[in-house]
Amino acid sequence: MKITANEFVLPIIEGKECHASHFVLLGGGEVFCVYFYGSREGQNDVRIFGSRRFPDGSWSAPTAISEDDGQPHWNPVLFRRSDGTVILFYKVGKPIADWKTVCKISYDNCESWSESFEMIEGDESGGRGPVRNKAIYLSNGSIIAGGSTEKGEWKCFFDRSDDGAKSWQRSRDLRIFEGNSEDFNKRGIIQPTLWESSDGVHALMRSSEGVVYRTDSPDGNAWCDPYPIDMPNNNSGIDLASLEDGRIILCCNPVSDNWGKRSPISLFESLDDGKSFKFLTHLTTMQGEYSYPALRYEDGRLHISYTWNRKTVQYFCLEGI
Repeated sequence: MKITANEFVLPIIEGKECHASHFVLLGGGEVFCVYFYGSREGQNDVRIFGSRRFPDGSWSAPTAISEDDGQPHWNPVLFRRSDGTVILFYKVGKPIADWKTVCKISYDNCESWSESFEMIEGDESGGRGPVRNKAIYLSNGSIIAGGSTEKGEWKCFFDRSDDGAKSWQRSRDLRIFEGNSEDFNKRGIIQPTLWESSDGVHALMRSSEGVVYRTDSPDGNAWCDPYPIDMPNNNSGIDLASLEDGRIILCCNPVSDNWGKRSPISLFESLDDGKSFKFLTHLTTMQGEYSYPALRYEDGRLHISYTWNRKTVQYFCLEGI
């Protein structure tokens, strides 16, 4: 395994915080990375910003993408359609339980962005579409995105589009508890990360229960009830990349305490389609917060971004994994 990039995406500035990065690969060594940025998570000055990585390894200064509308913005997700256009999804508002999902589109490799629009006009569910991790194309051309809501009990669902992200169909809510949802306030599963294999579509989910949860679907429409796997989770974000040889690479904080520390941040490998994972390497073991990874694999390279102490975003590129 060889590290070919290990970089800060944006400068550390006193009084500024960033979190929840996501990115798309633009080819030729260029990467476009987004994150929410402002005085502090949840404050009304927090907006979605972006930075571009150039082929020489330098990054552009942070540039605001979302509008200054007096509300906090959260959890940007980038999706590149087959026609090359890029959709930015992000959440708007507070509390989190009342999020709206807003979109912008870029037709020029993230150089400029359209006016914002609601993903689902008038939605009052607490957010639709990808909540933190990437949407994926299925082999049949459909797009599927992992969503979740945080109204009392945390629940996951999946949005699917068969027309290139113009319209969406929502799955049922997936729960890990039985009974009254209000009995499980701020507990449950959120933020699915997806992959497709020969036997269907699968997702791993962040949970409040000390372990990662999983669900499976034969076609991306009907999903089984979520079940725990033997992988620690500290109720912080996870993400994965599916490799061409069938391996699954998972990035997470391997800590089992609910709301436990967000260090180390590490990579794990699965050789059995995500049923079990073995330790691969740490990205860092320093004390602090190293969290909310985003992963993409392309042309033999694994690209990773994650929050670095809420002060910047760390970007890695690994070859020979």
